[in-house]
Amino acid sequence: MKVEYGKTGTYFYWVGLILVGIFLPTSKFGLSVSQFYLLALWFLLGLDMRAVNKMFPEKPFVTRILSRIAFSFNVIWYNIKTRFNDFIHNKVAVVMVSIYLMHFIGLIYTSDFQYAFKDLRIKLPLLVFPLILSTMKPLTRKQFDTVLWFFIGSVFFVTILGAIKYIRRDFVDVRELSVFVSHIRVSLCIVFSIFILGYFCVKRHYKAILKAVVVFLVLWFLWQITILESFISVIIILALCFVLMMYYVFRSTKKYVKICMVVTIVVVAFISLYLPYKIIDDYTNPTQINVEQLDTHTKLGNPYVFDTVHFGVEDARYVGLYLAKNEMINAWNDRSVKKITEYDAAYYTLVRYLTSKDLRKDAEGVRQLSEDDIRNIENGVANYNYIENPGFKTRIMKVMIAFANYKKDGNANGSSVFQRVEYIKASFNIIKKNPMIGVGTGDLADSFAKYYEETNSKLHPEYRFRSHNQYLAMAVAFGMIGLIWFLLSMIYPFIADKKNRNYVYFVFLFIMMLSMLTEDTLETQIGVTLFAYFNSFLVFAKESESGECE
Repeated sequence: MKVEYGKTGTYFYWVGLILVGIFLPTSKFGLSVSQFYLLALWFLLGLDMRAVNKMFPEKPFVTRILSRIAFSFNVIWYNIKTRFNDFIHNKVAVVMVSIYLMHFIGLIYTSDFQYAFKDLRIKLPLLVFPLILSTMKPLTRKQFDTVLWFFIGSVFFVTILGAIKYIRRDFVDVRELSVFVSHIRVSLCIVFSIFILGYFCVKRHYKAILKAVVVFLVLWFLWQITILESFISVIIILALCFVLMMYYVFRSTKKYVKICMVVTIVVVAFISLYLPYKIIDDYTNPTQINVEQLDTHTKLGNPYVFDTVHFGVEDARYVGLYLAKNEMINAWNDRSVKKITEYDAAYYTLVRYLTSKDLRKDAEGVRQLSEDDIRNIENGVANYNYIENPGFKTRIMKVMIAFANYKKDGNANGSSVFQRVEYIKASFNIIKKNPMIGVGTGDLADSFAKYYEETNSKLHPEYRFRSHNQYLAMAVAFGMIGLIWFLLSMIYPFIADKKNRNYVYFVFLFIMMLSMLTEDTLETQIGVTLFAYFNSFLVFAKESESGECE
């Protein structure tokens, strides 16, 4: 039996849910405040001070105050007991919270309690949201949709700020286009927003103007995914579209619908495979050069070096063409306060940048660089297109360069893709030593640090991170037992109750579970809040009657 708290309480609860949705892509501090707000509301709802005042009107002042306090505590305590009883009898909620309880169990055999308690603090949303939302009244469909619209609006606001930085070219790395929180979390929010909008467009009877807004937002968000160079987001979108289309292929009874769906799947699959192949092929096969036909000396009379072997390829151009290193270095040092010497990191950055602009590596090439180009190179930007033309083509080229370096000497530093390869190697080696119950809640970071030290890892200290894979992180901390339990706890709410088998919840779970292959989502405040909030909101915060969200 749920505690009665009237329309006012429902309104304040609804506002709290909206605030969490707003702050998810915008503010860590706001998220913390909104969670404390919901928790305080959870404790106080059901307490009507006007009724309390009427019960003790005539007593002496001190007695009246003490009586009111005592009565208020009794009401609050009764409400807490009632809600806790509701929670205990809700199997789905208990299973959700068990993820957090597993971290408590991991304290038994951990050694680093400082890290463990920090981890427990970060993961509090895994406890707070299922506890609160499972014991509160569900929202109406209109209220439910409004929360999602506020979330989408907040995501749109963040992307507007990112677009301004993009247009102004006010960034060194595309990750800076996510102004408030990690670009990875923002990308996940964007992907989720796209599929929510798709659902609204199909299921809600919106007027034409509102549907036009929905279509615009979807196209806007797709463009944002492109400039953020989020591979995992594209993979999630394509995979999810494939799954949904296959679902409608098997569900539809109309033959022409099935044919159209199958043709669409085949075409999209072909394009998705062909475009990366074409980019890689173009990148790795530059136009053949007849060195004998090229200029041999610079305008200053210095000889060029032509090396098509050791310097590799940049934007389908040989980096080692038209190389006059001393002349180039002197010209650079005359223009920049950040001096370079032969063969240091900045030297290779300059050579690559000049190549990307199709400029010769001599004094004339350096002279043609703009002040923005100079600033970019000083900030470590190795390719003109990284700033001017961010997107998947540029992202693929970055990966190809990183692959060449990794293949040559195992150097993964600075490459998010191949650093992850090293993290996976480290994870499996740690799991081998602690296969069943893991290293405990607090020893996750220490285990990785110890592995990197013992193996003399080529990763620089600033790149020595955890697994960047949530499933491996769970296996490292809690062993195979913990990993299995984690997987079961994620899918149980979906399979346990038919009302949870809806489009929005399926999309959310799919996005989260696929993203966890490349990110340890639950190890950061934004990531764990994103998961815990929507995992609870989509299960508990909607009506179960005729007004239920389909």
